[in-house]
Amino acid sequence: MNYQYVYWDKESTDWNLVYKKYKPLFDQLGNSDEDKRKAATYFQQMTSGLTDNHFSISFNDGALSNLTVNPAYDRKIRSENFHSRFNYVEVVKTYLDPGFLSGKGNITKNGVPINVTSGTLNNNLLYFHCNFFALKKSYDSNNTQVKMVLDYFFSQLKQSTNPIKGVILDLRSNSGGEIIDLNFFAGKLVNKDITFGYARGKSGLGKLSYLPWLESRLKRDPTYETTIPVILLADNFSASLAEIMTLALKSPKNLVIGEQTYGATGAISDAAIFNSGSFELGNFASVTTSAVEFKGIDGTFYENVGITPDLYVPFNLQELARNKDLQLELAIRQFK
Repeated sequence: MNYQYVYWDKESTDWNLVYKKYKPLFDQLGNSDEDKRKAATYFQQMTSGLTDNHFSISFNDGALSNLTVNPAYDRKIRSENFHSRFNYVEVVKTYLDPGFLSGKGNITKNGVPINVTSGTLNNNLLYFHCNFFALKKSYDSNNTQVKMVLDYFFSQLKQSTNPIKGVILDLRSNSGGEIIDLNFFAGKLVNKDITFGYARGKSGLGKLSYLPWLESRLKRDPTYETTIPVILLADNFSASLAEIMTLALKSPKNLVIGEQTYGATGAISDAAIFNSGSFELGNFASVTTSAVEFKGIDGTFYENVGITPDLYVPFNLQELARNKDLQLELAIRQFK
């Protein structure tokens, strides 16, 4: 953690104090299943206050194979406005014009396949949703269903007859994914390159050995040059690349509607690329943690905080059960 963790400059957890407290406890442990479970409990206690919302520990040992330490999620479920992930798309489909498209791919995340949906609302607003980002990988692999939905969405952006006057990008319950999708997908929604923040990793083994801040930039796709306004829908499970894409597209004309996002903006990457990020604890466990830390263009840190929507609309399960999506309806009204 001293070497790999990137948020020591923002961390309120006193790691030296943690070491002094828990080192003697670990020294008392043997290799029994009961002691392994104690070790997992100690890991959970040690990491409960860490800033990195990507941080998690999964165990390879058979006695603990069903256990995951996830401090951010544990904090979320204790928060006042917590709600579980929700499949909004089934409700949204009742609003979409006839002819909308949905597709499922063969790329999975946590055992769930990628799902994409696109269609129009009132024949002049274009809607898109995916549950996580692996769009370019799916597109390039010629996954028929995902490619068909994306081709439809991209073609609508260029439609000259009955032109689209607005895009609703639904990132609710989107857990993030492949960073290449930022330019591949969002680059078609802008007409200029946009610098929206800064990121940095570590330069060596020191706790505070950081590389310089580098610009985080959304690059436009010059074949589209889109000027259509975008409204982004977000909820408390919009995380990682979903949050980065929100910050990249957010502007005075592009509003964010919904709830505070998850607050996991540091990028996950191959540990071999950076001097920071995820690592292994022998054969016992694997630790996932951000390889770089991120801050907004104005210096704001969103990690463990999230992005505040321009227009807050709380999750309402009762209305959704009646096929009434209050967040989507407000987005539609903004274009009117």
